[in-house]
Amino acid sequence: MVIFMKQKIDKTCGCLIEDILGESPQKSNEQQTIESMKKSDILCPTSRQDMEIFVDPDVEKISLDFYQKKYTDGLPIVPPTRERVRKFYKYSAYEPQEVLALLPPRQGKATIEKIAINGVMAGCLPLFMPVLEKAILGMSQPQFNLAGVNATTHPVAICAIVNGPIAQELEMNVGAGCLGPGNLANATIGRAMRLCLINIAGAVPGIGDHATMGSPAKYSYCFGENEEESPWEPLHVERGLSKDSSAVTVLGMEAPHNVNDHRSNTAENVLDTIVHTISTAGCNNSHVPGELLVIMSPEHAETVVGEGWAKEDVKNYIHEKALVSVELGDRGGRRLDRKWVKEDMVSLTRTPSDVIVVVAGGVGRHTMVAHGFGTSCESVTEALVLKDGSFAESVKDYLK
Repeated sequence: MVIFMKQKIDKTCGCLIEDILGESPQKSNEQQTIESMKKSDILCPTSRQDMEIFVDPDVEKISLDFYQKKYTDGLPIVPPTRERVRKFYKYSAYEPQEVLALLPPRQGKATIEKIAINGVMAGCLPLFMPVLEKAILGMSQPQFNLAGVNATTHPVAICAIVNGPIAQELEMNVGAGCLGPGNLANATIGRAMRLCLINIAGAVPGIGDHATMGSPAKYSYCFGENEEESPWEPLHVERGLSKDSSAVTVLGMEAPHNVNDHRSNTAENVLDTIVHTISTAGCNNSHVPGELLVIMSPEHAETVVGEGWAKEDVKNYIHEKALVSVELGDRGGRRLDRKWVKEDMVSLTRTPSDVIVVVAGGVGRHTMVAHGFGTSCESVTEALVLKDGSFAESVKDYLK
């Protein structure tokens, strides 16, 4: 929360942005006395007549100040005023001070207030809050290994895939350009996730985030599955949820790589092109097999399903064929475990279930593939549920 007063900010009130996003320092007796005072709608212990609250019209100045304090991803932010943050609470199943998760490496407390602040800064609309909450909850699960994802020198980013009616309600882009710019929900939800990692988890590049070069996927990596044009069941249904429910799946993935195949007219030929693109030395999967993400265009999916291939067939085929030689695979960061070796070849996945297949995008015979973080990260799917455990049918169900 940022207050710009006519004279100066009273720093004893504890309302500055650093007191909220970071760990507050030991409070003085004066601060404790102030906190014991009756709370009001104003942020500082000054009478309403003595101050004027407004957002500095020089947004560039605010963004620069936040940038210099390492609160941003380098892009301009929306000032997180109290009123803007409060609007996000209306779409939360929790109270502002509830701790949703602890985010390493700093073990920062992801309160609803802090998540909302980062959502505002990222440019999210308040009704995006339920999706953002579940993404944060998913990445905090032990099997996701957020500590490893944040601390590694590998350029792994956190990808979020949104499924179900709420993705449509939020007008998420599931079609042409869904992994690129131009959609408010995709761009800002993904960006808010990264800002939460910076400001709550402490994943500041070079400090808590040790990626050698980083990745553009760390700015924003969020999209919806094109369920309407997919011939197969969507990801959340595959993971045990009903088609009418909504969910967010978070995955630790590298930036996606394109597979261009405009000429293949059989399922096997399309999949062979995909397999050849995936089977590269140097990715984590080549020495510590794990999850792979395959984002298939509707046209490629139509070709594959036209010959009767189920999604399980696709996963089995990629698992069996995506291989690299032992010689190349053993050049990775961790010594190759011989249990993954078969006839001097290494499989990039442990089982077919490691191959995560979704359909997204628009017109064009392209597929996107992304290598994972090997065995060091397991994807997590979180259903959008209300506090009583029932499935949310709409973001309006969260309104307080």
